[in-house]
Amino acid sequence: MKKRLFPHKADGRFYTFKGEKPESLMLATIPAFIHSLFNRHERMACRVKEWVSRNKPLHSSIEPVITWIGHATFLIQLGGLNILTDPIFGSPSFLYPRVLPPGIEMHELPPIDLVLLSHNHPDHMDSSTLLELKKRNPNMSVLVPKGDKAWFDARRFDNVKECMWWDQEIIRRDGLAVDAIFLPSCHWSRRGIFDLNKSLWGSWMIRSQNYVVYFAGDTAYYKHFREIGDEFPNINTALMPIGPCEPENHMLHLHINAEQAGEGFLELGAQHFIPMHWGTFAFGRDFFSMPVERIKTWWRNNDHIIGPKLLHVVKAGQALAMRTFEEIGLPQTVPAQTQR
Repeated sequence: MKKRLFPHKADGRFYTFKGEKPESLMLATIPAFIHSLFNRHERMACRVKEWVSRNKPLHSSIEPVITWIGHATFLIQLGGLNILTDPIFGSPSFLYPRVLPPGIEMHELPPIDLVLLSHNHPDHMDSSTLLELKKRNPNMSVLVPKGDKAWFDARRFDNVKECMWWDQEIIRRDGLAVDAIFLPSCHWSRRGIFDLNKSLWGSWMIRSQNYVVYFAGDTAYYKHFREIGDEFPNINTALMPIGPCEPENHMLHLHINAEQAGEGFLELGAQHFIPMHWGTFAFGRDFFSMPVERIKTWWRNNDHIIGPKLLHVVKAGQALAMRTFEEIGLPQTVPAQTQR
C-alpha cells in the first residue's frame, strides 16, 4: 500500500511535515495587516455588485449543484443532502470588514445536513455563523479537524465528529447518503494567542454515488495535491483557493496563489475548477479581482496542457448545476467555448 501523508505532531502541536517552522504571529501577520489597513480603500473602490448574483437556492438536489456564497463558503447540494463548507456570512472581525456580500443570506439557506470545516481560523470557523446554523438546524452534522471538537462541545452542539487525515464519515438522511473524507493540506491553525497548531487543518473529498467534489480548504502549495489525485482518480469538480496572491514572499508558505492553484488542479486530475478564497475580505495586498485575472491568464497560457477541462468563475450566489450548466444559470467560463 502506498504511504500516505500524515501530519507530524510534536509537543502537542500539529505540523504539515517534520521540521516545519511556522512563522511567528508578529512576522507573518502584522505587516500584511498594516498594509491591508492603509490600502483597503483602493481594493474596495470597485464595482463589487457585479460579482453578486441573488438566486433563491433549491431546497435539495440529487444531481450536483454548487453555489459559491463567498470566501471558502459553498452550498454543495449533492445526493439529496445540503452541505456547507467553512461557513461565514459576516466578517471575521471589525479589522477585516466584508467586501463582497454573501451570495445567499443565512435565512435563505435550505435545511443544512452537514457542515465541513477545514480549520479553525475565524474566517473559516466563524462563531456567530455556526451558532446561528445550530439554532436553525439542530440536527445537522458537523465534521471538524482533530482538536476542534471541544469548541463545539462547550457550546452544546450535537452530532460533531473530529477527524484525522484520511478519516471517512458517511452522512445519512432519509435513506440518502454522502461520504466525506478528510484529507491533507499545507496550512496552520490558531484562534488565540497560545493555541498555535493545537488543532489540525485539511481539505475534504465529498462523494455521492455518481459525483465527486474536492474542497481544498486553505493551503499552501505542497505535494498533497498529487497524492490526493493519485488516491482519487475520478474527481469531477475541485473548489480551489486562488488568493491572497500578494505579498508573494509572505504568502508562499500560507496560501496558494492563482498560478499554484492551477498547477494543483492539474495534479488533482479534476475536470472542473471553481475558484474561491478571493475578493471577500481584504487580506494581503491583492486588489479585488487580481486573483481572478491571474487564474484566467494562467488558464489561457496553459490551454495546450489543460485540454477539455473547464474553469468556472462564478459570482457570489450563482448556482451551477454541474450536469447541464444551464438549469440554474451558466457562469462565465475560461476559455470561452461551448461546454463539452
